[in-house]
Amino acid sequence: MKRSILIYPIIIIALFILYKCGHMEKLPTVSEVEQGDTSYVQMFPNWEKEEYNFNTPKDIFVGNDGYIFIADSGNSRIVVLDQAGLTITEDEYGNNFQGLAEISIPGKGNVQPIRLGQDSKMNLLFIDGGNRIYAWNQYYNNVGIRYVSTEATLRHTKSGTILNSSQIDSLNYYLTNGYTLVNAKPDSSEELINSILAPHTFFDGNDPKNWEFVDDYGDTRNTKIVDLVAFGKDYSNGIYILDKRYNRIVKLKYIPKYILVMSDFSVVIGYEAVFSEVATGQGTGAGFVMEPNSIDIDASGNIYFTQTGGVYSCHGISAGSYRTLFNPGENDILDLGRFKSAWDISVDSRGIIYVVDAGSNYIQTFDNKGTFLRNIGATIVDGDSLDVIEIADILNHPEAISINENTVYVADTGNARIVRFQYIIMTEQNLQDLQEYQNP
Repeated sequence: MKRSILIYPIIIIALFILYKCGHMEKLPTVSEVEQGDTSYVQMFPNWEKEEYNFNTPKDIFVGNDGYIFIADSGNSRIVVLDQAGLTITEDEYGNNFQGLAEISIPGKGNVQPIRLGQDSKMNLLFIDGGNRIYAWNQYYNNVGIRYVSTEATLRHTKSGTILNSSQIDSLNYYLTNGYTLVNAKPDSSEELINSILAPHTFFDGNDPKNWEFVDDYGDTRNTKIVDLVAFGKDYSNGIYILDKRYNRIVKLKYIPKYILVMSDFSVVIGYEAVFSEVATGQGTGAGFVMEPNSIDIDASGNIYFTQTGGVYSCHGISAGSYRTLFNPGENDILDLGRFKSAWDISVDSRGIIYVVDAGSNYIQTFDNKGTFLRNIGATIVDGDSLDVIEIADILNHPEAISINENTVYVADTGNARIVRFQYIIMTEQNLQDLQEYQNP
């Protein structure tokens, strides 16, 4: 079995020796891979700063419908691209993303987004490192809002049971289980409707209803939400957030805020997020939080997060019980010294874990047991030895990653660009294409 050894371009003497002993490849050579092997191949062109006017791309997220959202923090905007890299402001399906071109929140001014997420209700969620979560709803902006009601009543057609709006957690559930909507008080004011269509506060750590979110002194002014991930659907929606100020993972739940009558006369409930519970708190061991950076979940609801403090850089905890998934000495992902700065983490549909090491300028991948698989974003050097030597010369302080099917998107923040890699199974045709690419 070959070992992977990573070196860095700044080590000039080492590079000179490698040049004499072997040659550097931008893609795997035919001699290094065989039919049936798998590989991550860099896709071209890169999505460069000059073409998209990127300032500081801090995060990248592939949405539910395949559009790619990029948090361009320095420009106070979220850029929307399609899979081909074309900038999208409107499309033939009615989507209009112009509200993301310059993000301003009433009472706060321009917001610089640093992390993104999306829930099943098509809320694009983002944060700026403070104690709030903001949302922009793609569905609302597609269909349009006719009326808003903050007060409404439902009546059961058989029993006559009355529910007021404070008791309604899922309108669709009640309307399909014998209830009808009565006595709603509609408001069609343009100011109110526009405030819901525009980016707005979705969770506020200073709101009195979130009193359990604050620390013992009731002070959230220094709370730092550094990442978030949405989970669930219908009335089970929620969000996990990383609070760097108090070193904890907090679970938020959704509660109804208003009833919306859309332009097509469909009726939906608008929600906000409130404090639910602390999933895990401060500590230095496996499964505990210390200087956290990023968070994600897998298909089973298990939580994964990275941090720069504590003993271990990457962690996994189980859904519900919040017990550690990995054990020191048993799982590669907990190896001491493996990461210089584990910045972002993502889990794909196959359960593969991707960890962006911003300090080492490449990505490490692991299976769902925490066993190391391979690196992404490094140039292979063929030295004709038992070791696979790699140089991390593609990325510069990468800060985020998102996976869509077989494509890996990386926010190459230091170079202010987006770099893509394609996961492929090597076939005879792929091997031939690689050979032609390297030897035109």
